[in-house]
Amino acid sequence: MKNSSNGRTILKKIILSVIFPLLMFTVMLIITASNDKSYVNGKLIFLTTDLIKQVFINSCMTVCVAMAIWLQLKNGRFDFSGGASMILTAIVAGNIGIQTQSPWVALIIAVVLGVILNCFTGFIYIVGKLPIIICTIGMTLLYESLTYLVFGGQGIRIFYSQATTSIFGRMPGVLFPTALAVAAFVIYSYFTSAGRKGKILSNNQRAGVNIGINEKKNVFISYIFTGIIIGLAAIVYVSQNEVKPQSGLATSGILFSYIVPVFMGTFIGLASLDVVGIIIAAIGMEIMNYGLNCLNLGAGGWQQIIMGIFVLAFYAFSAQTDKIEIFLARFQAKR
Repeated sequence: MKNSSNGRTILKKIILSVIFPLLMFTVMLIITASNDKSYVNGKLIFLTTDLIKQVFINSCMTVCVAMAIWLQLKNGRFDFSGGASMILTAIVAGNIGIQTQSPWVALIIAVVLGVILNCFTGFIYIVGKLPIIICTIGMTLLYESLTYLVFGGQGIRIFYSQATTSIFGRMPGVLFPTALAVAAFVIYSYFTSAGRKGKILSNNQRAGVNIGINEKKNVFISYIFTGIIIGLAAIVYVSQNEVKPQSGLATSGILFSYIVPVFMGTFIGLASLDVVGIIIAAIGMEIMNYGLNCLNLGAGGWQQIIMGIFVLAFYAFSAQTDKIEIFLARFQAKR
């Protein structure tokens, strides 16, 4: 009897977790099927095999950055410097990868440099005793200035366009750094004492310190794992994009472009785990983006308007979940 109950619970969690991308696929299928712009030679381009390929490739990048953001957020910190450290890492790793013609060397450099930059950010935060926003904005400006100093301030242009170096930006190679990023997140969150204690500190920092939690150690460990994930995100990013030097907190915009799956994923993850929720949310959002591309709305202001309306509607719905659950419980009781 107990095994049967556990089986139903697991099945329920699986259904609740996958319902978002399934609904998104259904909605975009209906919209694209009813629009002439989505047809080429009488064929609906939304249903081509390119859908699965592009959704998975784009989701990998989204998952990596979203997990780096969420790892710090779940510890009570919003780190504005994540985008800057990713771009600086991508430029350095990409140029070394071009010089050596080895994507594996670029991957190793990216992870090492990602850890160094993030540990330095954590060190400044701990030693400087600054508010996290002020500290990370300052580090963002520092890392952005360095993008104009390394390798002649030229960024990196050709890494993503060469088949030999861009394997981590295409299928199936893109799955490797993504799997490592997921593994790093899972290990930190569920298999380290720092990950478990971080939740206590984010809920009540003073209480956590009073019961003996070493906050400085926890901050440093969290930045080590964030650095690993940022480094892996950087190698995926440079394998898919031309990377230019940045200034004026422009890298914060790059970071924020991946933040939607964080908040959506944590809500979806209530049915299972936060890491599962982020992955599912990323896939759902990329299905929507692919559908918008089929409608020629994948770039520019329309995409931002549609995305903003959708996110607002999703948050409005999630804010009413308690009331919906109460209503459904009363409805079932009457039956």
